[in-house]
Amino acid sequence: MLGAALRVREAARHAVRGEADAAAVLTALSEVIDYDHASLSRWDPLLRRHLTLTGSYPPEVTAYIETRLYDDPMFALIRHSADAARWLRDVPGPLRRISPGFREVLEPKGITDGVAQCLFTPDGRYVGVLNVSTTRVRGRRDPARAALPLLADCLAAVADRPCPPPAAAPGTAAPGGGEGVGVVLFPARRAEPVPLEGRVPPELADADSPLAAVVRRAGAERPLPATLLVPHGPRLLELRLTRQGAETVVVCRPVARPGGLSPRELQVLAELTLGRTNQEIATRLFVTPRTVATHVEHILGKLGLHNRAAAAARAAAWGLEPL
Repeated sequence: MLGAALRVREAARHAVRGEADAAAVLTALSEVIDYDHASLSRWDPLLRRHLTLTGSYPPEVTAYIETRLYDDPMFALIRHSADAARWLRDVPGPLRRISPGFREVLEPKGITDGVAQCLFTPDGRYVGVLNVSTTRVRGRRDPARAALPLLADCLAAVADRPCPPPAAAPGTAAPGGGEGVGVVLFPARRAEPVPLEGRVPPELADADSPLAAVVRRAGAERPLPATLLVPHGPRLLELRLTRQGAETVVVCRPVARPGGLSPRELQVLAELTLGRTNQEIATRLFVTPRTVATHVEHILGKLGLHNRAAAAARAAAWGLEPL
């Protein structure tokens, strides 16, 4: 079992480096637990849905994982449990009866046991989920029960790795979008970033730009991989950062603005994550404090939140960063 777990970690390292795909991780995982179906999914906080990186479930089960699992009452129990994992046989009967996943998906498919393992980064961000259905009922002393939680960190790294996004659905392209994905290498020392591929925003290729400063600060202060959302003029940019030796690789793409927020409202919301007052935000954005207060009021209304602290928490969960 130990050797099999080490092979999962090795496969995950190769996937994070781009030397293998996520399917190799599930293949290695089959040595830890004998399963009939499994999937590894990434959580997209903007689309508020899971995106399947690799999996072998039937289409209807995959669709449930991607679009409905997050809102299932059973999943709320999993996310808030001590080990962020739940074996199906251990789910209480009353919860099974109110869970649409059990009633409409798992039971009709004859899935009797398995596990959902929520995946978190070291800084506490939820980044995805591993779902496994097994070929036999697992006893409480089964070694796989102990092994899977110990592999959660490397599986989270795979779910959070920078990767080209799927094509945007109609109506979800960011304003001014169409530039596609760009990849930039930031040297360890303060030198000019090196564009690697794609249409890289010129602001990211300039070593002295505010956007480059955000990347360098995150690379120095945060555990990587990490995902940032940065309001930049009329656009919202997603920056997915990962280490490559002593250097930082950034995958950049324009994304849709969440919650119907305007570009200026996103800028104000990003400033709230640093606890700035209306006066401080007004000074930074060259507007009046009264204008900032109006923006904050609109933000709370659009996101259905009660105060600026809740708004700041929501923005931090998205990874929103000010320039």
